[in-house]
Amino acid sequence: MKKLKSLFVLAVSVVFLFAMAGMSFAAGDKCPTCGMNLAGNENTAYEITFTDNKTLTYCCAHCGLWDHAAMKDKVKSAMTRDFISGEWLDPAKAIFLFKSSAVPACAPSWIAFGNKAEAEKFRKGFGGKIFNFDEAIKERPKHPKGMEMMDMKK
Repeated sequence: MKKLKSLFVLAVSVVFLFAMAGMSFAAGDKCPTCGMNLAGNENTAYEITFTDNKTLTYCCAHCGLWDHAAMKDKVKSAMTRDFISGEWLDPAKAIFLFKSSAVPACAPSWIAFGNKAEAEKFRKGFGGKIFNFDEAIKERPKHPKGMEMMDMKK
C-alpha cells in the first residue's frame, strides 16, 4: 500500500510539473515590444493571435494593448491575465487600471482585472484610472510605445 501511495504521489507530481511547464515561459523568452523577460511576468501576460495565425506573448497589457491597438485589423484573438487570479481572460471583458503606483511590469502600468470590483479595490490602494477594453484600446496609443521613467519622489 505504501509503494502504491508513493507511485501515486510521483505520478501526480510529474503531471503537475508538465502542466506548469506549459504555463510558464522559457528563460530566454522576451516581450516583442519592450524586450523584458516573460519569465516572472506570468500574471501580467497579454497574448495576441493574428490573422496569419502567428501568436505573440507580451509581458503585460502595456505592451499588448500597444500592438492590439496598432494592428487591431489583424488581430484574430487575444487573451490577458487577470492580475489577481492569474487566469486567462478575453481583454474585451477585462477592466484595465492605468498608471497606478504599482508597476508589476512596464511603466506606466496597465493592469488587467477580471472584474471591476477588484480593480476598484486595487485603485483605492494604488491610484490610477480605470478603463474598459474599448476605452483602453483608444487610450493606449496616446502614450509612448516604450516605458516611461518613473519619478520615485512622488
